[in-house]
Amino acid sequence: MKNNNLLKELAPFLTAVLLVLLLIFFPFNVTPNYSKHQLNEFAADPGNRLNFIGYSAKAQALNNSNYLPILGSSELEHVNPYHPTSFFKKYPSGYTPYLVGMPGTSPLTHFFYVNSVANELKNRKIVFIISPQWFTQNGLNESAFDQFISKGEIYSWLASANANDLSTQILAKRLLNFKGASDDLLISDSLMALEKGKSINPALKALVVLSEESWKKEDNLFSGVSIARSKRKNNLASAIQLAKSLPVRQKDILLSRNAIRYAMRIQNNNPFMINNSVWQKNLRHRWKSMRGYQKFVSYLKSPEYTDFQALLELFAKNHDDVQFIIQPVNQMWYQYTGLSFSMLQEFSDKITAQLKSQGFTTISDFTNEYNTPYFIGDTDHFGSLGWLDASLSIQKFMKSKPKMLDYKINSEKFMSQEWENQTSNFN
Repeated sequence: MKNNNLLKELAPFLTAVLLVLLLIFFPFNVTPNYSKHQLNEFAADPGNRLNFIGYSAKAQALNNSNYLPILGSSELEHVNPYHPTSFFKKYPSGYTPYLVGMPGTSPLTHFFYVNSVANELKNRKIVFIISPQWFTQNGLNESAFDQFISKGEIYSWLASANANDLSTQILAKRLLNFKGASDDLLISDSLMALEKGKSINPALKALVVLSEESWKKEDNLFSGVSIARSKRKNNLASAIQLAKSLPVRQKDILLSRNAIRYAMRIQNNNPFMINNSVWQKNLRHRWKSMRGYQKFVSYLKSPEYTDFQALLELFAKNHDDVQFIIQPVNQMWYQYTGLSFSMLQEFSDKITAQLKSQGFTTISDFTNEYNTPYFIGDTDHFGSLGWLDASLSIQKFMKSKPKMLDYKINSEKFMSQEWENQTSNFN
C-alpha cells in the first residue's frame, strides 16, 4: 500500500522526466521565435496569465533591452491616453513599456516572475508600481498563489537557491504555508531542506533541474495560446488609437489640462468622482451599504513586507536600477468607507524606509495626491492625471544617466517578524 502511494506521489515527476527526455531528443526545434509585433502585443497585454507564469515569451522579450519592464497589478489594465503604453507610443523614447501584472499579482508573484528571467534582466532599468492594498494582514492568498506562481518558476528558483542565505531559508518556510507548494513532493522536500539551511540532495536537485527544463519546453509547445489571447484582446491597437488623441508635441501643461478634461467626461455620474463605468458595474447598487466598512483595515502588518524584501534582494543581486511608484487612493471614497489616511501615510513611511535604507532611492510617492481631482480613476487605480504624472516620472527616470548602485541589503531586519508587525518609528 505504501509503495502504491509513493508511486502516486512520484508519478508527476517521473512524467516530467520522461517528457523532458522526449523533448530533448525531439528532432525539431520547438522554441518559438516571436515576431516584433507579437512581442509588442504581449507587452501591451498585462492580463496574459500564460505569459506571466510561463517562460518563452517573457524570456525573448526581456532579453531585448528596448523593452522596459513595468511591474504592478490591476492598475496596468486601467488604460487611457496617458497610460505608459499609449503615452510612449505618441512620444517614443527608445523603449517600449512591457507591462507585467494583473489583479491578484503582488510582491511574491513578482519575485518568482523576475527570478525566472533573472539573466535577461541583469543590469536593467525596471519600474515597479506599489499598491498599498497588497499589504493586508494575511498577504497573498492560496488562490492567487495557484494562479500566478507556476511550479516551473518554483523549480527555477530551487535550481539556484543558496541554502546558506537567510532569505532563502525564510522564503522556503513561507512557501511551505501554501498548499500549491507543500502538496508537491519534489517541491516540499526541497523546501524543507532549504528551510533548515541544508542543500537539496543531489538526487532531488537533478529532478528539480529536469522539471525546470520540462516547464520551459512545455511552455514552448503551448506558445500559440498566448499569441491568440493577446491578438484577441487587441490591447496594442487600442493603445495606438488612444495615443492619437494626445498633442503632436509633448507639452506637459497642455497634457495636464487635457487629462483633466478627459476625466471630467468619464467621471461625473457619482459623488466620489469614480469612473462612470466602474461605478455602474461595481458600486452603484451597493455603495450605500459600504459606509465605514474599511474602518479597521490596516496595511502596516503583513507578510508582504517579507515578500517585498525578497524581491528587493533579487533586484540588488541583479544590479537592477529600479524606480518605485506608490499609488494614492481616492480621498472621497476612502473617507466614506472609513479607511484611515494617517495609516496610509504611515504605510508610505514604512515602505520608503525599507527602500531608502537599502539604497533604493528612486521613488515617486504619490500618496499625498489622494485629494487631487482625477489623479485616481476609481477607488485606488491611476486615472488620467495619475497616469500622466506616472508616465512623466518614468520618462524622467529613463532619461537619467546610469548611476552607481550602492545597495546595502539587510534581509535580517526586513524579513523579520518584528519588521512585518512594526507600526511606527520606521527610521
